[in-house]
Amino acid sequence: MTQKIFYFFIVLLLTVSTSCDNDSNTPPEIIEVLPDTRNTSIGSQIRFTCNATDENETLLSYTWKSSCGTFSSEENQNYAYWTAPDEASICDLSVIVSDGELSDEYTFQMIVEEEEEVPPPTVGVYYYPWYGGNDFHGGKYLREHLDPVQLPELGEYNDRDNEVIKQHLEWCEYAGIGLWVSSWWGPGKMTDKTLKDNILKHDDLNDMKIALFYETSSRIPDFTDVSKVESDMNYIAENYFNHPNYFKIDGRAVLFIYLTRVLSRNGVLESTLDIMRNTANQAGFDIYIVGDQVFGKPPSTTDHIALLDAITNYDVYGSSGGKMYATQEKVNNYYADQAGWRSKAHQVGTSFVPASAPGYNDTGVRDGHVPLSRKLSEDDEFGSLFEAMVNEALQITDSETGNLFMITSWNEWHEDTQIEPVAKAPATNKDDSNSKQDYTAGLEYEGYGLRYLDILKAVVEK
Repeated sequence: MTQKIFYFFIVLLLTVSTSCDNDSNTPPEIIEVLPDTRNTSIGSQIRFTCNATDENETLLSYTWKSSCGTFSSEENQNYAYWTAPDEASICDLSVIVSDGELSDEYTFQMIVEEEEEVPPPTVGVYYYPWYGGNDFHGGKYLREHLDPVQLPELGEYNDRDNEVIKQHLEWCEYAGIGLWVSSWWGPGKMTDKTLKDNILKHDDLNDMKIALFYETSSRIPDFTDVSKVESDMNYIAENYFNHPNYFKIDGRAVLFIYLTRVLSRNGVLESTLDIMRNTANQAGFDIYIVGDQVFGKPPSTTDHIALLDAITNYDVYGSSGGKMYATQEKVNNYYADQAGWRSKAHQVGTSFVPASAPGYNDTGVRDGHVPLSRKLSEDDEFGSLFEAMVNEALQITDSETGNLFMITSWNEWHEDTQIEPVAKAPATNKDDSNSKQDYTAGLEYEGYGLRYLDILKAVVEK
C-alpha cells in the first residue's frame, strides 16, 4: 500500500510540473508588419517583414497567406515577397507566427489598382570637396595601394578644376543623381571654399541641387561644445540658403547633420537644433533638418526622432553589420530594420530617408575595420551589393521628401564607398603591402569604369 501511495505522488508531481510548464508558455506577439503601405499596383512585388517577440525566446516559425496574389518565401522566415495579382483586387493577407505550441496572427488588406505614373525618386549622394590643389590625400585610399593601381577615371584630380566639376555633373545627370549633400567643415575651410567659390558658381550646375552636410565632429567639439553653432548658422544662411540651387523641401532649406545620434547620447541634440532653427529664423529661413540618427535596430522610444524633420543612416556599413560579404540575407535584415526606423519616425510625424552604399574598405586611411566586398557573395557579380541595396532603399522612400534616398557616397575615396568612376583595370586581390593582402583582406577589386552609374540608372528608371 505504501508503495502505491508513493507512485501516486510521483505521477501527481509530474502532472503538476508539466501543467506549470505549459501555463508558463506565452504566445508570441506580432508587433508590426512592414512596410505599412496598403495600396499597390497590378503585378507589383512587395517584401513584407514581420516583427514579432516571444517572452520564452523560442524559435519562431512564420506562415504567410493571401487570398489573391502570391507569397514566396524561404520556409519559416520573418519576411516574404508578395506579388500582386494581374487585375484590380482587394486581397486579404496574413502572417501567422508560432512558437510550436501557441501562435499570433496578423491580417490586413491590400488594395490592388491600375498602375499610376510614379514620379522618379530624388537621388542624393554625399559629395566630398576635399581634393583641392594638388592634395588628393595620396597614400590614404585603398585603390592607390592595389596591384595594379586603380585610380579615379579623372586621375588624382583637383576638385576645384572647372573641367572636373563639369564631368562630375555630367556623370550625375547620366545616372539620375539630382542632389549633392556636400561635406561642410566650417567657414573658410577647404570644403566651404570649393563649394561656395567653385561648385555653386559653375556654369554647368543647371538643375543640380546642393545641401550642406554639417560635420559635427569638427563644428561641435567632443559632441558637447555648441559654441560655434550660432555663428555657423548665420554664415550658412548668408552664403547658401538663398542660392537658387540650394535644396529645399516644401520651401524649407534642407540641412543634413552628421551623427545626431551622438548628440542625442550626449544630451545636446535639442539645444543644438534650437540654436540652429532660431538663428535661421532670425535670418529669414525656416530650415528642414535631416539627422543622421539611424543606426542598428529601431529604438524603443521616439523622443529624439520627434525633434528632427527627417532621419537617415549615414554609416550603412556599420549599421548593416556586413563583413567581407554582406549576403542577401543581411541586406534583407538591414532594410527590415530601416523599415522599423521609418515606422517609428512616422509615429511622430518625422520623415525617413533611406540609404545605400556600394561596399566599404577604409584600410588605406586607418586600421581596425573588416572590409565589405562590393559583391553580395564571392560568386556574385561586382556591384551586386549596390544593386540589392538601391532596390531595397527605393521601397521605403517617403513622398513628403520627394522620395529622396541617399548614397554613401559619390567620392569618399578614403573608405572606398565611392561610385565615382574608376579607370578600367583588371580585378585583383593583391596590394603593395608585405603580405600582398593587408589592404584587400583577400577580396577582389576591379577598375569598374561606369559600372555603378549604370546600375543606378537602370534601377531608378525601372
